[in-house]
Amino acid sequence: MRHTILCAFFLAATMMTPAVADPQSPSHNAPFGLRMTERTHIAQSSTQSQHSGLDQQRGNEEPRLRGREREQDRPRSTRSDIRIRQDIGRFPTNQVTNRPFVSPEQGSEGYSKTVGALQRVLIELQQLQLQTKQAHWNVSGTLFQPLHVMLQDHYEGLSKYADEVAERLLAIGSSADGRANTIVRTSGVPEIPGGFLDDAQVIVWFTNAYKKVGDEIRAGIIDTNEPDPTTANLLQEVELGVDKYQWQMRAHVQRTSTEPNTGWDLNDNKAVDLPSRTPPAQPEAD
Repeated sequence: MRHTILCAFFLAATMMTPAVADPQSPSHNAPFGLRMTERTHIAQSSTQSQHSGLDQQRGNEEPRLRGREREQDRPRSTRSDIRIRQDIGRFPTNQVTNRPFVSPEQGSEGYSKTVGALQRVLIELQQLQLQTKQAHWNVSGTLFQPLHVMLQDHYEGLSKYADEVAERLLAIGSSADGRANTIVRTSGVPEIPGGFLDDAQVIVWFTNAYKKVGDEIRAGIIDTNEPDPTTANLLQEVELGVDKYQWQMRAHVQRTSTEPNTGWDLNDNKAVDLPSRTPPAQPEAD
């Protein structure tokens, strides 16, 4: 009985409620169940339209988001972030270890002589290394091929000697200074000219440069002979190599009994600019 009364009340209320006209809503004259079904379809369509709009907005934002993610994932350059403040010291700088090491004789004076001799020779060998490679690349002229090959051989030999001299400094408790600024500021050997280098120019430059460095090494041998004979022996080995390189350059313009070898054939019909010196007196024949 109660159920019947509720159903009758519900039907009466439905019939008394006016339908709202909506151009997108189903006809108000359609049955109640059909109207509810069609409204459900309209709501779903509206929801899908909203989702479609959101998807489109997200689609427009995703490239920007991905770009931001890529920027965050991309490794940043540390070139401008690293700041190292340190005292670069003097040129040259030879620091002495505070750990036990085998020291040359004659106290601090002998030690200073030995370190100074090794450091000076190291600088000149490095300077020669750089200039040798520069000439190896740029030498031009009739003697290009033999000079190109010879200069590479000299470069490798000078590299070996420089390494041995530097390691001798470390062996006697001192740091070795092979910085570019140290070479520029303290070397007594000038830089070879830039650009292409003719063969006569290369011969003259290295003949003079090897002699200058050979004289420096000889002075180092004298300085270290008493306080550190081991260093003196090493410098004698280096002198042997540098003197050999000087001879190999000088031989191109060395006078003989049958040929003056002035270098005119390599130097635009002009003699090369090398000073002449009086040879030492020869022993008299018996």
